[in-house]
Amino acid sequence: MEQATLAKEIKAEGGENTAGPWRIAYIVEGAEPWYRADGGKQVLREPAAGETHHIEIIPIEAATGRVIPEVPIRLEVIDASGKVVDAKDLNFYYAEFFHYANNFAIPQAGTYTLRATLGVPTFLRHGEKGHEPALAEGATATFTGVKLEPTT
Repeated sequence: MEQATLAKEIKAEGGENTAGPWRIAYIVEGAEPWYRADGGKQVLREPAAGETHHIEIIPIEAATGRVIPEVPIRLEVIDASGKVVDAKDLNFYYAEFFHYANNFAIPQAGTYTLRATLGVPTFLRHGEKGHEPALAEGATATFTGVKLEPTT
């Protein structure tokens, strides 16, 4: 179910490409609220003033199709002139499918480039002497021609 939902959303609102052992996807939606911990309780954080889009990055192990946890990810939104208009570290989300995301402030409707830089996952890996650990290198994915329209 999770994989079908993810595939449907990527097709409808995003795209994907590959880099080494990674399949990296993105999804663009309007700015969204989320729950965050505050004093041991979950408190709803509404989109801040000026936040226009919720941009998701989904790091997937290409060989298995698994969404990978504990990946440090930074996302840059770049305009047609090459200027970074917003850049943020992404948070890990529990939702219909696991993903990393944040809300971004996009100054105007247009066509942008998304550059996602994935660090090496911080989790431990099983292995044996002489074997290469899985996902031992990060990756960068660049998505060009991403239309970011005003959201309501």
